[in-house]
Amino acid sequence: MLHAEIEGHAITTLALVIDEIGTDENGTAIEILFGALAMQQWGIRPIPDEERLDLTHYPEEFIEF
Repeated sequence: MLHAEIEGHAITTLALVIDEIGTDENGTAIEILFGALAMQQWGIRPIPDEERLDLTHYPEEFIEF
């Protein structure tokens, strides 16, 4: 289980530990990969042109069933 904070927003998701992922196109080491299901669950949308994340759909209230 991964408990993290992205731009001030807490998230929890399942995680796998990998020794080394590789590097990006600039040669910078990739430290974490965040899966599409977790992004959907937490309302996170990547904006690659601006190299940022859109968190406007991050759930502020949680409803338990």
